[in-house]
Amino acid sequence: MRVINQAEKRQINQNRYNGDALVETLRSATSPKDPDVLHCHYEVGVVTNWHSHPGGQLIYVLSDAGVIGNEVNGEVELHRGELVSVPPVERHYHGSTQDAESDFLVLTWGVTNWDDVSPRPASLAR
Repeated sequence: MRVINQAEKRQINQNRYNGDALVETLRSATSPKDPDVLHCHYEVGVVTNWHSHPGGQLIYVLSDAGVIGNEVNGEVELHRGELVSVPPVERHYHGSTQDAESDFLVLTWGVTNWDDVSPRPASLAR
């Protein structure tokens, strides 16, 4: 057993978000079968660029609200305690609402494939 009480915190690459986000790496994958485990915090109005994961992603909502979007469903508002299962290679984005910060627990399988396109312009991030 290993208790992690000091995660690596880092401001995220601004080229992949439309504003400020903070990521804590709780656990890095040691094999392709294992997920990276992250705590992600998004400032008000901030979302990721479009991206996908070869092995999929699970997103658990820790805050009162958040959003996720894909090309089929558009943007969907999320609420505390909801779990989103993103299938492998599905193009999507996620982050905060226009009114509140958001926190997610994220499990990701494989190296993220990033697009250069944000679903929201930077001017919408506060």
